[in-house]
Amino acid sequence: MKKILLFILSVVVGAALFIGVIYHIGYDEIKNAFASFSWPVIFIIVGLSLFQMIVIIYRWQLVLRAQGDDIKFRKLLAPKFVGYAVSFLTPGLYVGGEPVRAYLLKKQAGVRLSHGMASIIVDKILDFTYPIPFLIAAMVYAVLKYEIPWEAVGVLAAVLLGLITALVLFFVQTYRGKGFFSALLHIFHLDRVGKIKPWLERFIYFESLIITFFNRRYKLFIKGLLLSFLGGLIIVAQFYIILNALDIPAGLWQMLVMMVFMILSFLLPIPGSLGSFETSQALVFNALKYPASVGVAFTLVFRVAEFVKVGIGLVFLSNVGLKFLREIPKNNNHEPSGPAS
Repeated sequence: MKKILLFILSVVVGAALFIGVIYHIGYDEIKNAFASFSWPVIFIIVGLSLFQMIVIIYRWQLVLRAQGDDIKFRKLLAPKFVGYAVSFLTPGLYVGGEPVRAYLLKKQAGVRLSHGMASIIVDKILDFTYPIPFLIAAMVYAVLKYEIPWEAVGVLAAVLLGLITALVLFFVQTYRGKGFFSALLHIFHLDRVGKIKPWLERFIYFESLIITFFNRRYKLFIKGLLLSFLGGLIIVAQFYIILNALDIPAGLWQMLVMMVFMILSFLLPIPGSLGSFETSQALVFNALKYPASVGVAFTLVFRVAEFVKVGIGLVFLSNVGLKFLREIPKNNNHEPSGPAS
């Protein structure tokens, strides 16, 4: 019941933000800005978005291979797209659907849950690691050159500092051969909680897979970062095409600032970043001396590409059956706790 109430609250907050930004800027202004787009431009943006997803799925395939799970690319399509759709429709765009991705990987490809979750954690760490230097540079540039509200700068700085601290601690612990997540459990005495104790052996094995990847798979780690960077370049290309269609003469630095606030809005616990994405870009475009209405139109084109990916995920999910989601807790009880013999 508590989860349902939190979900409803997050939707209400997102809807209020969305309605508020439309009301403040004006529906007609946003409509006129959106009218700048032609169908070919929208198709190109959707195509680039799907290409970026293919790059990320290939990266995930490499991580799985490093763990000894040689899975065909086509078998990873459904888990990735379904996980993305669930993440999009639940609070927390980056993480909400990851357990579903792991369970579907087990169901369709026979990959153990511990291996699936370990590969997803590595995949996410690659996602969060590569953009940090660019995010810091973009934030410094924005503060020095534009009138970004100090409240927004403070929130962004806090999020970046937290992310950098977590990643540094993770890599230090990992390269020492010690588990980062189990250390957190110990620090907060969660390893003594009755409900968690039965999971510890399984959790330690799962963590050992992550440690092995980062300690012994240096070439794959670098390749994963390069693929992540390629995914980032595809997003920059999307930015460039959309801004060009809107007649906005933005350079690389301006696009990086927009990307920073896009990532920040995606981290908020609001389904589909409803309202938060539009609000963040309206504020950024205004600070960069561009019309706020163009910022909202910019987000709406991105929304089209996101909806296509979510739609593909829902099609895959309908083939699996919604019953699958209810079976997840039951499936977990049959997961072996240690290495396969």
